[in-house]
Amino acid sequence: MVGLQKNSVAVYPYDEEWPIEFEKEKKILEGILKNFDVEIEHVGSTSIPGLSAKPIIDIAIGVKDEKTLFEIEPIMAEAGYDILNDYETKGEILARKGLPECRTHYIHMQLIGSEYWDEFMYFKRYMLEHPEEIKKYEDLKKDLSSRYTEERKKYTAGKNEYISGILEKAYKLYGRK
Repeated sequence: MVGLQKNSVAVYPYDEEWPIEFEKEKKILEGILKNFDVEIEHVGSTSIPGLSAKPIIDIAIGVKDEKTLFEIEPIMAEAGYDILNDYETKGEILARKGLPECRTHYIHMQLIGSEYWDEFMYFKRYMLEHPEEIKKYEDLKKDLSSRYTEERKKYTAGKNEYISGILEKAYKLYGRK
């Protein structure tokens, strides 16, 4: 299953279909962006085997410069993605797929090596290399989702301290460039 009603929070057990859905979307994105040098990565909880997650596929598209980032934004919009330009505040341009009331994919377009890009990459790497953290994170997500079933912002905010702690460990362990 992929997709979740707007503002709702539901955490589902890991689904073997999630990486398959990522690969399908990656092929679509490679076609749309064939004239650009981009990195396309499966990120977020659906990219970590065994981790329960909201069934929305997070994808990071990395580019080397701002010029490219702003060139691909209208191309993604023309391809039917709903664009939310948060570059000035979050360092990304978000492309959303699915109906507004039920998003299926979030595509985070960012500069490679930026803080936000590194957060995705380092968090995933740390979780994959430290499977004992998967259960801790999953328990937190389940608890928050049961408390904030219709309040996605509160659910997300409730994860911030845990994520920050993992990123701190990851940066120390791997060294942030």
